[in-house]
Amino acid sequence: MSNVTLSFVFFLPEIIMWIDAAEVSETPPSHHAIKVHHLMCMELIQFVTRVSILLPEIEAVRPGCSGTEVLCRLNSEIDKAKTLHQHCSESSKLYLAFTGDTILSRCKKSRNMFEQSLNQVQNMVPVSLAAEILQLIAELRGAIFSVDPSEEEAGKVIKELLHRYVNTTDSAEEYAFEAIQVAMWKLHITSLKALSIEKRSIKEMMDRVGEGETTKRRILSIFLKLLNKHGKSIVTEQTHKEDMS
Repeated sequence: MSNVTLSFVFFLPEIIMWIDAAEVSETPPSHHAIKVHHLMCMELIQFVTRVSILLPEIEAVRPGCSGTEVLCRLNSEIDKAKTLHQHCSESSKLYLAFTGDTILSRCKKSRNMFEQSLNQVQNMVPVSLAAEILQLIAELRGAIFSVDPSEEEAGKVIKELLHRYVNTTDSAEEYAFEAIQVAMWKLHITSLKALSIEKRSIKEMMDRVGEGETTKRRILSIFLKLLNKHGKSIVTEQTHKEDMS
């Protein structure tokens, strides 16, 4: 077994989603551009907007050293949330579905960080502003993030496929067509244009992969291989079914 395969086996149960500034462009995407996890991203970005509106008012109060630290944390979390939003707009749909649990965890973490930071600062501002902050805190506490059922199903199928690639190539090849077909349907990769966009997204992600990220490169390579091998026939079959209906 190769070193790459060993690395893949070791990290598969706790796969890490790499998101950093190098993976996204400087121009923020619109909400229409979100490929996967649309509802989660939109919910999070709405909170980002609300917090961003409050920040200048909080800063104007000059809340002291402790308040300044809270403001720094809020600004940092806003940047992280925007990066996550852009990641879900520019990355491979297959990879986003595969890392759905990680993205869900990241959204929840941002929500909790916003809540904690605002809770700390609400006693440092005038009553009227504190009331606005408390209202936002209540909404943050009530926010529920969850993975879309179709995207969750796609993620499960992809994980099972990768698990089979790790353990036995023969089993993986037998399962590959069915698995990638289900994933493509669930993620709306059902036209030649959508297929082309997905393959381009995978290639762009591979171009950004660091030298030490062998696991991520291996996963992306499998996705690209399967789309090159089965993608066109799956799309053609789907198009034929739609024409017949």
